[in-house]
Amino acid sequence: VSFTGSVPTGERILATATPQRTRVQLEMGGKNPLVVLDDADLDVAVDVALQGAFGSTGQRCTASSRLVVTRGIHDRFVAALTDRMRAWRVDDARAAGTHMGPVVDAGQLAQDERYLTVARDEGGEVIGGDRVERAADGHYLAPALVVGTNSTMTVNREEVFGPVASVIEVADYDEALAVANDTEFGLSSGIVT
Repeated sequence: VSFTGSVPTGERILATATPQRTRVQLEMGGKNPLVVLDDADLDVAVDVALQGAFGSTGQRCTASSRLVVTRGIHDRFVAALTDRMRAWRVDDARAAGTHMGPVVDAGQLAQDERYLTVARDEGGEVIGGDRVERAADGHYLAPALVVGTNSTMTVNREEVFGPVASVIEVADYDEALAVANDTEFGLSSGIVT
């Protein structure tokens, strides 16, 4: 059995398959860091973050949902990423010129919006993340960036599985690695330096 999805469902599959000695491969969630260091090429860092966080509408377990950025590049990175996010066209994924399609369904849209509300309530500033109305049916949400976050915030602890990324500012490489590793979902990671 090969499964990609939520932790609770994966645990049920494992519990059912184990007594039968069925081979099981489970991929159960991600809260993946992209580390951006002060010496990174800003344009490359922004492109990697944009594609990693919002490509596939952020609906992949390997999405870069935690952007761990060192202090020396942080402000320039956030400004440049914000500009690029605002230029992204959210529409029917089949339409020419579309950068990001809709989230999978109404339930996922509501979940994404709940996480943005919680992020605001916990002190984060949300950039973007507005519903987008389009002619084609779908559940459209503009890319959302949550700034001013830390590792203890819900948006940095739980998998959102949508076009939502958070920024955690850190002092240096050592702190960046500590923050990157501070997760129960050790699926994938990246670094731009």
